[in-house]
Amino acid sequence: VFDNPLDTTLPYGKQREKRGGMWYTPVFGIWQTVWCESVPSEYIKSLKIDTNGAAVRISADGIKSGTLTLDGNSYRVTNGICEFSVENPVFWSPENPHLYYFTLCSDEDKIESYFALRTLEIKKVDGVWRLCLNGKPYFFNGLLDQGYFSDGIYTPADLSLFEQDILSAKSMGFNMLRKHIKIEPPQFYYDCDRLGMVVFQDMVNNGDYNFMRDTALPTIGLKKLNDKLLHRDKNTREEFLYSMEATVELLYNHPSICLWTIFNEGWGQFDSTAAYRKLRSLDSSRFIDSASGWFKGGENDVESEHVYFKPYRHKNTDKPVILSEFGGYALKTEGHIFNPDNQYGYKSFNSKEALTDAIASLYEREVVPAAKRGLCAAVYTQLTDVEDETNGLITYDRKVVKVNIERLRTIFADLENI
Repeated sequence: VFDNPLDTTLPYGKQREKRGGMWYTPVFGIWQTVWCESVPSEYIKSLKIDTNGAAVRISADGIKSGTLTLDGNSYRVTNGICEFSVENPVFWSPENPHLYYFTLCSDEDKIESYFALRTLEIKKVDGVWRLCLNGKPYFFNGLLDQGYFSDGIYTPADLSLFEQDILSAKSMGFNMLRKHIKIEPPQFYYDCDRLGMVVFQDMVNNGDYNFMRDTALPTIGLKKLNDKLLHRDKNTREEFLYSMEATVELLYNHPSICLWTIFNEGWGQFDSTAAYRKLRSLDSSRFIDSASGWFKGGENDVESEHVYFKPYRHKNTDKPVILSEFGGYALKTEGHIFNPDNQYGYKSFNSKEALTDAIASLYEREVVPAAKRGLCAAVYTQLTDVEDETNGLITYDRKVVKVNIERLRTIFADLENI
């Protein structure tokens, strides 16, 4: 396998050959599982699972007929399709991540899989547009999760570390992770499905990054730019759309994924309306954030804000509002620092107590009041330190939690019944 060094025509995320600051060590070659297996002449190549309330439709590619068994009941597969309704349905949520496991058999093949029942809607409730889970307004209280590891960079030393990260976030009172500009191995998404962690999944950006255009000017308020004129190279655009389609195909069946993010802070952004319509044709069931942070103006399901260097002032709009990035407070933890000579974050503190106080104040003064007025989601930066970045709630090696968990859980209790 040969891998060209960071061809920006292809999706590359946060990698850079000269790492530092918010850019990380690059990786090359195969980084997810590859395997070979023998199969019969007719076998189940893939599944596509769609649910609507209690109704389930499972499309099996590769077979025409078979039998699906669920909780002692059998359902026929005809022309590769199996449709049925679940009696006394139990709906999936972070508080009750109920999964339905089933077996699918054809004449020559047999597989086991699962699905969940949950609904996602945008509804006006008490005069405010809300993101609703299972018919009710739900506050998605999240963390930015970049999925980097001190021992394996793109992959952890052991797959159990995915579960550890998810459970760490849940223990603090978070119910959502925004998987930032990275696609994880299937184990991560299965763990989110079974443990009850909503995922806001980013697409992986390609194209060039320009500090002045994509960060400096938008940070001071210059957030309007006609994205139809950005990244006009045909190959770059086609590669992004191809990868977006492949991402949806790969992750479609995971119920924990509730929102797709197409573009982040202008990196590689082009014609967000066309990208939104393409993604909507691929998946009609989930929320879509077509421009997270800025360079808005195209079609979008949400009003998506990034606020780091000033207080967040909530304003309801004609769309549900999400605070898709904020915070970024930093604390160096001696003995657990990737680069002792550099620290990257948006505000620095020198103790666990000071950091906890600052984060608590941020939620108490800005997030909780905004949620009561209509804010639908918030994504604090971030779950763990990443190389130079020391603004995680947990150190890069996952050895130290840098905040008082009980203090955060007490504050987040106010977000549970919004």
